[in-house]
Amino acid sequence: MSLTPNEIRDRAANDLGLLRLGQSLQAQDDSRISQAYNETYAELKEEGLATWASTASVPDQYAPHVISLVAYNCLDTYAVSLERYNRVLLKAGANGELAKQNIRKLFNTNFETLKDDPVDF
Repeated sequence: MSLTPNEIRDRAANDLGLLRLGQSLQAQDDSRISQAYNETYAELKEEGLATWASTASVPDQYAPHVISLVAYNCLDTYAVSLERYNRVLLKAGANGELAKQNIRKLFNTNFETLKDDPVDF
């Protein structure tokens, strides 16, 4: 089961300590984190790493990394505890590079041909 952009938003808000289970986001937080998702998607799309449409669900294997990138994008907006800051930074890496690297690993699966004698172009 993949996660919708709204579910990604809520999980990032949870990582930032803005949302607890059973609650809903305030309008300004919803808007800011949704914008962070859009910015993250655009960056991944530009790098050729987004294999889904911006409004479509994020495939399961990418979701944890996209969540960490969205949360990382919001760190300068929200005052989070040092523990939360470090947790988000640990998942995303400096400038989000660790999460992007993990997406690249998932994206670049090895292709195996079904032919007995493959042609090397």
